[in-house]
Amino acid sequence: MVKKSLLWFWRSLMWLLAVTFTLMLIAALTIQFWVMPNIGQYKNDIAASASKAAKQKVAIGNISADWQGINPHLTLTNIDIFDAENRVALQLKKTEVLVSWLSFPLLEPHLAKLTIHAPELTIRRVASGEIFIAGISLNTQSNPDLSNWLLRQNRVEINQAKISWLDEKRNAPALSLNNFNLQLQSPLWRGLVKNHQFNMRAMPSTGGSNPILISGYFFGSDTSKTQDWHGNINLELKNTDLSAFKTWLDYPIDVQSGVGSTNVNIKFASHAVQSVTSNVDIQNLQLQSKPESSPIRLKHLSGNLAWENLNKIKLLGRAAENNGYRINGAWRATVLWWRWSA
Repeated sequence: MVKKSLLWFWRSLMWLLAVTFTLMLIAALTIQFWVMPNIGQYKNDIAASASKAAKQKVAIGNISADWQGINPHLTLTNIDIFDAENRVALQLKKTEVLVSWLSFPLLEPHLAKLTIHAPELTIRRVASGEIFIAGISLNTQSNPDLSNWLLRQNRVEINQAKISWLDEKRNAPALSLNNFNLQLQSPLWRGLVKNHQFNMRAMPSTGGSNPILISGYFFGSDTSKTQDWHGNINLELKNTDLSAFKTWLDYPIDVQSGVGSTNVNIKFASHAVQSVTSNVDIQNLQLQSKPESSPIRLKHLSGNLAWENLNKIKLLGRAAENNGYRINGAWRATVLWWRWSA
């Protein structure tokens, strides 16, 4: 009886593999001899599908297709995404799509890799305080289908982008992140547990000559339910001029000068920061609490900071004995902490 069951299982498996191979072969031949030679004819259909998914008008300048290994590879150029007033809000000069064969068992388009080259994105805050990203108001209710689909892809990359922040409410000059590179990885095995990893690197237009490095992971699959997400973020800054960002940020205290480096680890869940740990090293720090008060000058400040949300009680600023705070090299705090109610 056992032998018959094993034989039946083996034959069923071979039959399934044979059917799968035959379907993939038919699909490959169809792509090679029908789809690829006529890919330009489907340009408007692809743009219409993208417009429907994004709920914005999308136009594609040109599209070509070839093979990259065993995967179909598409190159799209001059993609224009329009805002509600039919103005070009975002232009993607070159986008590459590597289609995965997992599209068949998953019953939806699945990408082995999506690469967007050198996009330019503008984030603008108008005088009323409303924020627009690529001409689209954040107050507008968005369709999560497209962003959720992107989270299900194996790998999404943005290379050599430029992101500009225009703050008309503060009447501030433009602040930009240049050479912005982002990698979002969600392989199928991670997708089963809704896990995503990301890495980001960008060069700020002011504040120093070292890039901002951000990496981490998060668990979540629905961008309309980010309150259910949780994860971890790591931020690294080196030799950053702390006073350079006063034009765009309101510090709780006037930072007049100071160059610092830090590594920050942030854990979050349910739209709230759960804990923060960091080490800081700041040179030539000068602070002023009030305009009429004398400034506080610290030649060197270094140490570890810890903050944790513990049932509405917060703990901030805890340092180990061998890694404590140093001010001008003359004083060290073995333990520094305080509490307050949320």
